[in-house]
Amino acid sequence: MGFKFRLEKVLKFRKRVVEQHTREVAEANRVVSSINEKLEFIENDIEEILNKNLTEMNTALCVESLISRNQWLQHLEKLADEVESERQIALEELSERRAQLTGAWQDLEVLKMLRQKQKQQWIEEQRKLENKELDEIGQIRADRQHREKVSPV
Repeated sequence: MGFKFRLEKVLKFRKRVVEQHTREVAEANRVVSSINEKLEFIENDIEEILNKNLTEMNTALCVESLISRNQWLQHLEKLADEVESERQIALEELSERRAQLTGAWQDLEVLKMLRQKQKQQWIEEQRKLENKELDEIGQIRADRQHREKVSPV
């Protein structure tokens, strides 16, 4: 009979929990990445508008154009602020998911260490039992040999 870990079902469950948390962390990473891309796109638009304003300042000034650009710039800055707050929330969510993954991983590692320890104990017990059986067999043989020498033929 081989070694059997009593908590094998718990270990398998913990592995599934770690896998689930890993997927959740990956999803949270994707969300943060997409928000970062969106924020970068908005910041590029703002920079482009500011650079356009500088180059067109040397030409004729149009009040309506300046007002519309200023309003668009304010809109983009407001949008950038909203996306930045959205990013902070996503980063907090990512941090929380990572903490859950770390906890689940630690639980799994504890169970693996326990299984390894129990397996080592089982191997040691098997070795002791085998040695005891070999000692008994040796003792029986020695006893038989002694009887054969002592008993008259």
